[in-house]
Amino acid sequence: MDLKECDAILVPVDFTDVADYALDHASAIATIFGYRLYLLHVISKRQKGTKQEKEAEEKLVRLASRLKAEKNLKVTHMVREGNVFKTISQVADRLRASFIVMGVHGRKGIQHLMGSYPYKVACRANVPVLVVKDKHRHVGFKNIVIPIDFSRRSVQKITQAVRFSKFFGAHIRVFGFLSSANKARIINKEALLKSVNDIFEENNIPVTTDLEINPSYDWPEALLSFAGKVNADLIMIVAERGGRIQEIFSPTHTERIIDKTDVPVLTITPCADDLAAETRSVNKDLITPFVDPFGLIVQSKPLRPPDQ
Repeated sequence: MDLKECDAILVPVDFTDVADYALDHASAIATIFGYRLYLLHVISKRQKGTKQEKEAEEKLVRLASRLKAEKNLKVTHMVREGNVFKTISQVADRLRASFIVMGVHGRKGIQHLMGSYPYKVACRANVPVLVVKDKHRHVGFKNIVIPIDFSRRSVQKITQAVRFSKFFGAHIRVFGFLSSANKARIINKEALLKSVNDIFEENNIPVTTDLEINPSYDWPEALLSFAGKVNADLIMIVAERGGRIQEIFSPTHTERIIDKTDVPVLTITPCADDLAAETRSVNKDLITPFVDPFGLIVQSKPLRPPDQ
């Protein structure tokens, strides 16, 4: 099959219940955007040309047919040989997929699809990755939590959430966290939260901002507690390329978040140009499918640190 650039959602499928959950979310998103679903099953080298490969192909055909008939979706399926982790990323790159939607098992951090911790795919993929554990509760995402650590890079990239929320008509909940009650730091963080809040208001997006100060919490605990309190249906994290999530969470923290929450988690990887242009204002020239998966260009005022 000759893969080409398209509006695509890639769904790794291992025929488990969580793969069905991923398909459920992906189907809902594809319906909204008119995107094509690509179902991917990865086999090992020793399975190539065997009964297992044939059976997987037959299952994908039936699954694709059902989605076309029941959801009226455009669906393509494929079986690929290789390392699961690398193959998913490679296929997503070749498709220039808008999303990877993947399901993960339970709360143990181990699941059949990846054979490893799911955060590895979420951190290293060049396209946004939506990680889910259950079926969607409604079409789209209406209550999105965006944690920020108040660094300049973190705040600048909040414009990605503007574009995302425009599609879903979402209420944005910007969340900040401090482990100490230093008055100077609190004033500084509140001022920066206000600047983030202003960006959403300028784009007519419902937004609330919260700063939690709790010395007995760390970032994952604080974030998960907050997401539960506000009944979030999506947590959005900005991820670094190369397997790092430096702006907010260490890989261990990211793993804990994905592992312990039942809320879908979307990781977005900024493009190389964006990483190299920290001091420049966010503008159309920096927008790529990696940071603007829906192609929505929303102009926002450049943020300045509160001491300028």
